[in-house]
Amino acid sequence: MIRVLVVEDSPTWAKNLTHLLESDGEISVVGQAANGNQAVEMAADLRPDLITMDVVIPEMDGLEATKRIMAANPTPIIIITASENEMALNLVFNAMQVGALDVINKGAVDDDAWRHDLLTKVKAYANASLREIGE
Repeated sequence: MIRVLVVEDSPTWAKNLTHLLESDGEISVVGQAANGNQAVEMAADLRPDLITMDVVIPEMDGLEATKRIMAANPTPIIIITASENEMALNLVFNAMQVGALDVINKGAVDDDAWRHDLLTKVKAYANASLREIGE
């Protein structure tokens, strides 16, 4: 079972993303964080196999949360964002530089291609990480 932490400040998106991920029998969402501080704490406590991270979140943005998670508990991170303004794009690029593996633009949860892309990437990155540590 792939254990995922969802970091998303929108309750609707967090719920939809959790439902989508758990619709796949190989994935379990072990926690939801609504801000960067919670993300860092939950990553340490839950030790998920993968994290989905929004970059524009309260208290500590996704870039800083990614930096702290990668320093303390390296975990595969996929950035999921709808923001296309300059500040958000800078956060995304910088998050990739400090360890995030991929970025996916928020799409329609009922779009089959988007769902397939997300689930495929979650499984690939989480399984690669599991193989690296010998589990």
